[in-house]
Amino acid sequence: MAVFGREMLGRQVLDRTGAVLGTLRDLQFDMNTGTISELIVEVKEGVSAASLPFDHHENTVQIPASSVARIASNIHLNR
Repeated sequence: MAVFGREMLGRQVLDRTGAVLGTLRDLQFDMNTGTISELIVEVKEGVSAASLPFDHHENTVQIPASSVARIASNIHLNR
C-alpha cells in the first residue's frame, strides 16, 4: 500500500514508549533518491524540543527517517 506525503501530515508522532511527541508538519526529501530524509515535527505543549535527541528550532524537531519504526494511523519512532 502506498502512502502519500500529504496523507501523513497532521498525524501524531509517538516515541518508542508510545508517548506523543507532537504532530507531523512537513517532510524533507533527498533530492537524489526521492526518499524521505527527515520529518519535521511540531512538539506538543509541555514537550521541550531542546530535550529531544534531534536537531531543533524553537518548537519543531527534525527527525531522521531512519528513526521511524512504522507508519500507521500514527507515526511510531524506534527511539
